[in-house]
Amino acid sequence: MSLVVLSGALLPASARPLLSLQDPGGSGYVKTVNEEKLAQLKAHAEKMKEQDRGRTYSEIARALAEIANQKFADDHPEQAQASIKEAVSYSEKAAAAAKQHNKKIKDTEINLRECARRLDEIRRTVTADEQAAVKEAVARIDQLRKELLDHMFRRN
Repeated sequence: MSLVVLSGALLPASARPLLSLQDPGGSGYVKTVNEEKLAQLKAHAEKMKEQDRGRTYSEIARALAEIANQKFADDHPEQAQASIKEAVSYSEKAAAAAKQHNKKIKDTEINLRECARRLDEIRRTVTADEQAAVKEAVARIDQLRKELLDHMFRRN
């Protein structure tokens, strides 16, 4: 177990969620808390049964939206756009898993709604050139969310 010294106290590595982590490859890149949370969510999703992944994938999409926001704020629009594309991809995986297995559909839909809402907020803060791609992502996630609602309330 690795330990971290913080203000003279020894803490286990798992007890330091608010610290940034240095990339072990030596590139000087510092992982943010959101990126660390994302890595944990992805690892958790891979360990889960297929039918239980929908909600976790939607949580990953929300985390990616926050990372995109941070990348835009740090003036890295290419990385932000990549995060947004990945968020849409995970939203699609979330909707597919929830519909296929009829599990956690409501939770998945709520997370996708929050992801779309957050991306729409982000869209309003970026340059006009970057807004189109974010708007497309919001539209796609909204479409997936509506499909989930239709699936939940369909008549047999």
